[in-house]
Amino acid sequence: MTASQGPFFIVGNSRSGTTVMLRIMNNHSLVHGINEPHFYGTYWAPADDGKPLGRNDAMVLLAKLLTRQRDGFFAKMVPGKFDAEAARILAQMPAGADRKDVFAAFMAHETQLSGKRIACEKTPQNIFYIAEVMRHFPGAKIIVMHRDPRAVLLSQKRKWMRKDLGMAAMPEKEVRRLRMNYHPYTISRLWNSSFDAAMRCKGMPGVVEVRFEDLTSDPEATVRGLCLALGIPFEPAMLEVPHAGSSSAMDDHSRKGIRTDRGESWKKGLEDTEVAICQGTCGSRMEQLGYASVEVEPGALGLAAAWLQFPFKLVGAFALNLGRMRNVVNTVQRRLLRA
Repeated sequence: MTASQGPFFIVGNSRSGTTVMLRIMNNHSLVHGINEPHFYGTYWAPADDGKPLGRNDAMVLLAKLLTRQRDGFFAKMVPGKFDAEAARILAQMPAGADRKDVFAAFMAHETQLSGKRIACEKTPQNIFYIAEVMRHFPGAKIIVMHRDPRAVLLSQKRKWMRKDLGMAAMPEKEVRRLRMNYHPYTISRLWNSSFDAAMRCKGMPGVVEVRFEDLTSDPEATVRGLCLALGIPFEPAMLEVPHAGSSSAMDDHSRKGIRTDRGESWKKGLEDTEVAICQGTCGSRMEQLGYASVEVEPGALGLAAAWLQFPFKLVGAFALNLGRMRNVVNTVQRRLLRA
């Protein structure tokens, strides 16, 4: 990839929205999808820049990245499985390469193997690392996916159900983590943080914003506009994505196309207490994106129970997510303390 044509990165506050967008982009004849390596935050921290990575550490990092891409996010590393391939990637890299250089080489390698030209990486949480991505990958394009915070709440509330809706490989400990992660205030604060991160980069060259609701209400027009902004031709095949990845419906890979029935499902799936907490936390920000508040009547007991539950959920979620953060302080600051 040249400086003028860097990779694409899909980021945002909605895993469902970013997943659909990755499938759209991967259907393009020039674009190859890299699905959630979680490099930033998990395998990289700011202090890693400029620090040469030893061969053994580079081999381990490549094995982890290759395992996630080839075998799935929850797959365990198989000792030696990708050693030969990792060695070939390293052989083409200059001496003194650091972690970001290894990540760039991995993406270039995967894209070349696919016979395509542009890597498209999707990790929603990279919305908190846009500045670093742009610095590490000159010429990169960032696709920022926005979604109504109440819809995000519903998706996160049901996310643990994915194990029974088509993601059989999801381990039970991940189910427990997802259930512990959910609290309407925590998810709303994270939504605020992602909104603020996007606003800090609004208008920057290479940053393109897409509302999930616009994508589902007028798929072709939205994708055509996106392609124009990215500098690639629109291809009708981009819209032929399978119906999979929802936290509310069983996967059906035989059905193709962008679903248009997901815009306001939160109205039936959330309780008034959850909606009230979300709107009270996200109100001014969500209205900037055109998401209007609705009248709700949360009960006093429901609100009290939700707030009493919050500290226990917060501590439990922190404990279960600790192993996913390379630098705990930096990650927490980016995701929660700026909101």
